[in-house]
Amino acid sequence: MRTLFKPVFGWRGDGLAGLEPFVHTSTDGSWLAGAVYTSRRMPARGVVLLCHPFLKYGMHWFFNHGYHAWLADAGYHVVGFDFKGFGRSTVDGMSFAEDVVALGEWTHDTWPGLPVHVLGASFGAFHALHAIATGRTAFASVLCDSVPATVARFFGGGVTGAVMRGMSTSRWADATGTRPIFRSLPLPHDLPRLFLFGGDDPFITQAEVAHLRDLCGASSVRVYPDCGHLDARKAFPGAYRGAILDFLDHSTSGKDYHSWIRTQ
Repeated sequence: MRTLFKPVFGWRGDGLAGLEPFVHTSTDGSWLAGAVYTSRRMPARGVVLLCHPFLKYGMHWFFNHGYHAWLADAGYHVVGFDFKGFGRSTVDGMSFAEDVVALGEWTHDTWPGLPVHVLGASFGAFHALHAIATGRTAFASVLCDSVPATVARFFGGGVTGAVMRGMSTSRWADATGTRPIFRSLPLPHDLPRLFLFGGDDPFITQAEVAHLRDLCGASSVRVYPDCGHLDARKAFPGAYRGAILDFLDHSTSGKDYHSWIRTQ
């Protein structure tokens, strides 16, 4: 991982003022750097765990684009973290899904009375789905923006793409978290889910989007026309925020919010 992702892993940023930094140890021993932005709305409605895309800014991609501000204004505490190797997080394992499991547990322990939602973007959504499939952490809902169907298509050609294609079809696919998303689907029927895509996203085909609708429900998949990967946020900012907040509010409504953990 250090060799393949060196250009991405090399960035060390300090982030925005107002964030409360923390470090948590992942299940594989990696030290994961994170930051909390606390909502001033009382009582808080829940917590949103952000799983960042495959970009050098790591968790700060969300903060730089202001997710923390509008989520906090709506009453949600926000938790961001850098996957292993990104930012100041260390590398002591292979599976990024383990990082989501560890931060899910940390978030539950920190706010035991609040529902915890996971919002993943691209690479982060990919590994969030695999984390849910392990059954070792529970979320009130899962929201995926531009999740790629496979790592092979995401990384494309070249050495990295060849390595990812090889791993995703090998016996190491589960351990490295490189298996296609459909290996971690369908989701449990009582776990609220929302998938957002641009109509021109190169990392998932129309047939795969249709298959996702079949597995997770037609109303759970929204496609925004004439925009690509992670572009709905820019092309349709009002509709994008509204879809996320409406989904979170619906998933949080009532004391008996949805939460799921696999028992088998």
